Amino acid sequence: MTFFHHPHPIELEGGGSLAALTIAYTTYGKLNADKSNVVWVCHALTANSDAADWWNGVVGKDHVIDPGKYFIVCANILGSCYGTTGPLSIDPFTGKPYYSSFPLFTIRDMVKVHIILRKHLQIENIYLLMGGSMGGYQAMEWCIIEPNVIDHLFLLATSPTESAWGIATHTAQGLANEADCTWQANSPVAGAK
Repeated sequence: MTFFHHPHPIELEGGGSLAALTIAYTTYGKLNADKSNVVWVCHALTANSDAADWWNGVVGKDHVIDPGKYFIVCANILGSCYGTTGPLSIDPFTGKPYYSSFPLFTIRDMVKVHIILRKHLQIENIYLLMGGSMGGYQAMEWCIIEPNVIDHLFLLATSPTESAWGIATHTAQGLANEADCTWQANSPVAGAK
């Protein structure tokens, strides 16, 4: 895993902002001379940037997305507990973790962070953008924001709109978190009960 520190403020769709940003990401393979072999994987909510681990059989040597053929990028999403700036990160204004004061962010904000990393890596074109579940939401949003950057899109277990069943399931999950009396506590284990 590699870390990129973006020292500039980022405005978030919900009205909040971050003074700076750290993006944790993993790459596999090598970028070819004309930079035409980029495969970007957007991970689901509970995954991380190690796509070859959680998507074994799809990403890896001798698999469909082979690092011998492609330059594969997977970045941990904004708010992640795997290295990209999130609630456990240190707020530069207080010197303490953000915890529950971490600003509201959206799928679009996650994609804005991916775009910051894409530009840092000097990638002008993505041959294939892949995403499953919440990663699919990111991939669709990215195609809307930068339609001329992405050549091909592969989506799995996702949809352009949330179904009533999905809304109900996600609402139940959120309510379960909120029912934990430690959920809003300023602690690294808040909401873990």
